[in-house]
Amino acid sequence: MCICGNKLQVYKLFLKKKPFAIPTAEGGLLDLENPDTARALIRSAHDNGAKALLSVGGWSYNDTPLENVFMEATADEARLAFFVESILSMCQEYGFDGVDMDWEHPRVDGSSARQYEALMLALAEELHAQGKLLTAAVLSGATADGNVYYDAAAHTNAVLNALDFINVMAYDGGDGERHSSYSFAVDCGIYWREPRGLPAYKIVLGVPFYARPSWADYGTILVAAPDAYKGDLVTYNGMDVHYNGPDTIAQKTLYAVENLGGIMIWELTQDTTEADKSLLQAIGKAIAP
Repeated sequence: MCICGNKLQVYKLFLKKKPFAIPTAEGGLLDLENPDTARALIRSAHDNGAKALLSVGGWSYNDTPLENVFMEATADEARLAFFVESILSMCQEYGFDGVDMDWEHPRVDGSSARQYEALMLALAEELHAQGKLLTAAVLSGATADGNVYYDAAAHTNAVLNALDFINVMAYDGGDGERHSSYSFAVDCGIYWREPRGLPAYKIVLGVPFYARPSWADYGTILVAAPDAYKGDLVTYNGMDVHYNGPDTIAQKTLYAVENLGGIMIWELTQDTTEADKSLLQAIGKAIAP
């Protein structure tokens, strides 16, 4: 979805919602669990001048990591071709405007980066020929300590050049305050802009709507601790949990608007319905004229 910022430029607001299209080792995709909901979301996006992309993958399915499934689905030319066709067919069936690939995550060691690159270049060729988008959820690029995240290099220059934009997962830097601080977000943006050389418009900063180490939704935390919106740290279920409150989300949004290409949310249903405490509303207020 595109929104206008206070400098009359267009910034991307990428709203992620579960579930994903789940790959199989043979190169197919499982049927979407809620096809009617998917179609309704696509209609709503199009009615509001926005695009809806099919997210493929995710970290796990039924508590089983999907990394090895991606490796098997791209292990040879035949399975790779079938995988690409499966993705294109689902896009066509539902009317998606493109694909957001969420292979978590290709690695520098072994054949992972090569297989990922082959998949992404094949998808880019087919999708762009149809006027559709190809994006990817990518590693933070930096660690919570400000160092380079080693496996970020598996997103090769050829892949980055083929993508319309990347969604930087600038969260899960660790438990506690390492989770997703403002400085961590800035370090992530700098990595993709400077050593990797991506233009600002292709870098979308991911922000979390959940806490660590509890993994609790921001909205759920507010039910237990109504004043939690005033900061980024609260005691929840007997433990100290760190998250991004409205002020930090607004600060990150301004950074993304001024230095990058937009904001990605993981994920929308984790927000509160209380407008004055909402993280989504904090994003809107930060970019409002």
